[in-house]
Amino acid sequence: MGGRQRAKMNIPMCAACVLLCLTLFSCYLCGGLFAKYTTSGAGDDSARVITFGDLTLKEEGDFVEKDGKNNFIVTPGVGLRKDVELSFTGSEAATYIFVEVETEYTTADNYTFTYESGEKTMLQWSVVKKTDSDPEGWTFLSGTDGKYVYYRELEPNVSFSGVDIIAGPVVDSDVDGQVLVNATTKSDIASLKGKNISIVLRAVAVQAGGFENAEKAWESVAGK
Repeated sequence: MGGRQRAKMNIPMCAACVLLCLTLFSCYLCGGLFAKYTTSGAGDDSARVITFGDLTLKEEGDFVEKDGKNNFIVTPGVGLRKDVELSFTGSEAATYIFVEVETEYTTADNYTFTYESGEKTMLQWSVVKKTDSDPEGWTFLSGTDGKYVYYRELEPNVSFSGVDIIAGPVVDSDVDGQVLVNATTKSDIASLKGKNISIVLRAVAVQAGGFENAEKAWESVAGK
């Protein structure tokens, strides 16, 4: 009988198996450490537009509508009611409220406006001026080429309703807005015919954030 033959050990194969086992074990340990020192999470970012309220300009007065415009009928010595009120329902952001007045009336102080014929003042009216006693008034910003701009600055979530733009005369404080008529004769009235004595008002609300001051905020919307 022949002797039993002993199988030869494949040394390279054994070494490869050992290395594979060591690699797997090392990965296991590293994976455990990695899990201990890392965290993961999921989130959902969202954005929304801030609430910006309604700006409403309302006018009542002694005028008749013609060709889509309000026309005053001037009577010698009788004041004309021109009550212009502004309302704003507020915004979540700080806001500038601007009022632009376009007129050919002249002014020396940017608040009281007059229309003159010769040396006589025919018509006169005023913008409500902000003072310590009247914080609901308006602050003058600029005036060029017959356009005068006034403003108020509001804190977030502040609203107002029925704020006057044109003042009532001193002699009759019960009238909210009025144009005084100093034209008392037929010749005075005749001097007004064909003249542009209109008063055009426009109101604009602008978010204050991002602007250095009221002037810069107005520049962003002027003429639009």
